[in-house]
Amino acid sequence: MVRQLLFTALLALFLPASFMVYAQDPAATSSKAIPPEKAKVAGYDQIGEALYEVIYEYSIQTDTTDTYTTILQFGTEQARFLDYLAYRVDSLSFAGAPEDLIAKASDDVDHSTFYFEPVVFQNWPEGSMTVDDILVPGTFTYSEDMAHEWTFGDGEKEICGYPCQEAKTSYGGREWTVWFAPSIPSNVGPWKLGGLPGLIMEAQDAEGIHHFTATALRKAACPIVRVQDAGRDKTQRDRFIQRKNASGGNSLNNIPTESITSISVFKNDNGGTIKVNGRVTVRITNHTWVPLELE
Repeated sequence: MVRQLLFTALLALFLPASFMVYAQDPAATSSKAIPPEKAKVAGYDQIGEALYEVIYEYSIQTDTTDTYTTILQFGTEQARFLDYLAYRVDSLSFAGAPEDLIAKASDDVDHSTFYFEPVVFQNWPEGSMTVDDILVPGTFTYSEDMAHEWTFGDGEKEICGYPCQEAKTSYGGREWTVWFAPSIPSNVGPWKLGGLPGLIMEAQDAEGIHHFTATALRKAACPIVRVQDAGRDKTQRDRFIQRKNASGGNSLNNIPTESITSISVFKNDNGGTIKVNGRVTVRITNHTWVPLELE
């Protein structure tokens, strides 16, 4: 409790009012995280308490620029990074929103072409990362060491009004440059990046393909939770990345015919989505796929 109070006090000291903004979203109107004892909603397991949330714009630059909205929840211990649409379903559920509103948010997840599939839990279990991801026709989970080896650069920039310092690391076959804010006392960041003395506000790979940029920070409206899924298969990170990359971004390449019981197809201007067996969504785009992790 003492650690949490100190953490909150430090953030309150360094976060200006201009940055403590709330999205116009019924799920994000609370200025206080839901107490753990009240965070009991069917279909979820609570992993930890969130105190703040950072919205990141995630862009992929290839023959086109694809843009996603993602969110990082963090507290004194754990953090969770995921697509904003998935977060919205969770937060609406914890806010006790009407069922039709939750259903609409779930429908948005199913029909979204630009959707960040992995859900990354930092420091859960302690010292490790847990990742839930999709490889059609199944859902998978794996854990890995969360430590990164960082070197500090001389670069400085201001992001969302915060002075940020440069740092570099290698991960997943890519070289990453990030900018972190020493005045925000958290060692987490977008996706799987973390371990610096300050919140990572921006990150970009050396090729300029993958780019995360913080756009807003607010108090948490939902605890850090994990969707219950009895069908989630445990695997190893290397095996999962190899199989996913072998698909070339087209998850349909992984589907054994005998495993299919039903298929639903939804078209949109960007391509469309396919729902396999009523539970796993395949997202079909017209754009070049470049994986975050090469190895």
